[in-house]
Amino acid sequence: MYISVAYAAPDPSVNKTSTIERGASLPIATLPKQISSHPTKRAEPVAKTENSSLTNDNISQGVQPKPNSFWSELDVFAEDNAASSAQQRQRMGVNASALGSAWPEVRVVPKEDRLLGSLGGWRQRLSRHGFDFTLSYMVEGVANALGGRRQGFTYSHQVVMGTDFDLEKMFGFKGLSFHMLGVQRAGRSVATDYLGVTGLIQPQQDYGAGGNVLYKLVYMYFEQSLLDKKLVVDFGRLPANLKFASSYFGCYALNSVICAHPTGLSVGSKWRSWPFSQWGIMARYNPGYHLYAQAGFFEASATEGGRAGFNFSFKPLGYVVPMEAGWEPSFGRHKLSGHYKIGGYVDTSDHPDPFTSVDGRPILISHQAAKTERQRGAWYVGGDQMILRYGPAKDQGLILFGIAGWDMGASLPGQSQYTAGIISQGMFPGRVTDAISLFWSWQNVNRKITRSQELQSDLGYQTLRGGVKLPQSSFQVIELTYTAFITRGLKILPDLQYIIHPDATRTYPNALEAGFRLLAQF
Repeated sequence: MYISVAYAAPDPSVNKTSTIERGASLPIATLPKQISSHPTKRAEPVAKTENSSLTNDNISQGVQPKPNSFWSELDVFAEDNAASSAQQRQRMGVNASALGSAWPEVRVVPKEDRLLGSLGGWRQRLSRHGFDFTLSYMVEGVANALGGRRQGFTYSHQVVMGTDFDLEKMFGFKGLSFHMLGVQRAGRSVATDYLGVTGLIQPQQDYGAGGNVLYKLVYMYFEQSLLDKKLVVDFGRLPANLKFASSYFGCYALNSVICAHPTGLSVGSKWRSWPFSQWGIMARYNPGYHLYAQAGFFEASATEGGRAGFNFSFKPLGYVVPMEAGWEPSFGRHKLSGHYKIGGYVDTSDHPDPFTSVDGRPILISHQAAKTERQRGAWYVGGDQMILRYGPAKDQGLILFGIAGWDMGASLPGQSQYTAGIISQGMFPGRVTDAISLFWSWQNVNRKITRSQELQSDLGYQTLRGGVKLPQSSFQVIELTYTAFITRGLKILPDLQYIIHPDATRTYPNALEAGFRLLAQF
């Protein structure tokens, strides 16, 4: 997966030998490596000055030229100052995405966006030898302030622990790297405690699987770059949709419906999301012209890693085949970056039809076994586009975001989902990484589930399928959040969410959620 990166031009007075071209795209897993590895763009050389030129005489005297790397661009900030300045944040383009280092697009966090800084230079020494690590702590507190089932407040947290090994630097295995990441989660859900009775709408992104264990393995895989890094192959254990239908812009929001995949397409499927893992392989090809195509082949796992993620058994119920094609342009002299994608997946595992029995009649009428669906899936189209740039830092501008998806088949819980958003980042002088975000999402429940519940209601059932009192149809989420950069490595996000039709029914009144997210990156 590639991301678009824009950095401010370096100060010519700073002793440097390279610069990062604005708008260049960098491979995720190779951000610390040489930027000249991009298949379609190269770093432009900087004109030599008296301070920056390196001659043969310099080299003979023991002065070594600096490599054209991401880290060498930031050497001027290597000292562990108490807090990064506005100038530093502008030069680095520290991203405001709330998941920070936990999310693949920003997997390698710039060293100035860490509470512990460079650890006296040890981070850079380790990175030069092929080892990078991530440690972050995220807290989400959300109160059901109005409406819903009842009022109350809940707390949840997530600790992210990750390591990246560049095996080319370590052992000379050209283009090979290894990535491993896990989480620890704890807390309670405002969705089931106060908002409604189902987890269909989850206002806390960090609540869910992986709780109450010391370490839940999310992924552990090798990555091999080939053909001058135009072709990247991942193989090992990882969620099937980790690099499909994803956008870190969605995680400027707290609600898991928006962050970071369309849950209407993935929940209840074997196209699994973080923190579940499956055996699989995927490949991404970048032919140039800002285009890419990627596809994968994953097991429809019966165990999904087990409680702690370390159940490596291979017992496929079928297979999941995701596919995606995309275009990542950058327009005009202001480098207005965009990311556009279309894709989908096929899941070949068997699942019961929620309404129809083997004889074609409703299950509630025939009292026979459910009809088996042999194949299902979904498809989506989405993107984001910066339409106005406020400054040179990464994502510093006005950005439009949206994705729409539709399920194919009878056995998935959802029918369709539509999400749109607008993000304004860095609009205030001196607050380059602050962002105001507004999102809206509308999700429809599988029509066959609705029909089944309607029939149950007609037959006099008091509690319907899924534990609800009325048939489910659709719900909407409107979310407003502000990402505030407190100091190096520390962000807080005050947040408001308005939920229309909690549980996708009219049992409970529309609800107002008020909360926050605190993210610390070490």
